[in-house]
Amino acid sequence: MGTIFYLMMGWCGTKYPGWWRNPPKPEPEPWWKYSLNSGIGIAAGLLGGNLFNNAIANDTLFSGQGIIASGLVAFAASGIVTEIAGSISKR
Repeated sequence: MGTIFYLMMGWCGTKYPGWWRNPPKPEPEPWWKYSLNSGIGIAAGLLGGNLFNNAIANDTLFSGQGIIASGLVAFAASGIVTEIAGSISKR
C-alpha cells in the first residue's frame, strides 16, 4: 500500500516542464516530453518515499507518522527531479 501511495505522490509532484519560467503555449507540444517527465516523477517519488521510509523506520521522532512524512518526501523529490530534468531538456 505504501508503494502505491509513493507512486501517486510522485505523479502529483510532477510539474509542467519550465512551469515557473514559461507559461504553457497554446500550440501542441510533443506528448512524449510530458510522458517522459511523468515517468521520471513517478520513479523519483517511489525512490524518495522508499528511501526515506527505510531511513526513519526505527526513529521515535516519526512514530505513527512515517508514511505521511515519506509521502511528503516523495512529493518533494518528484518536484525537484522533474524540474531539473525539465531544465536540462530545454537546452
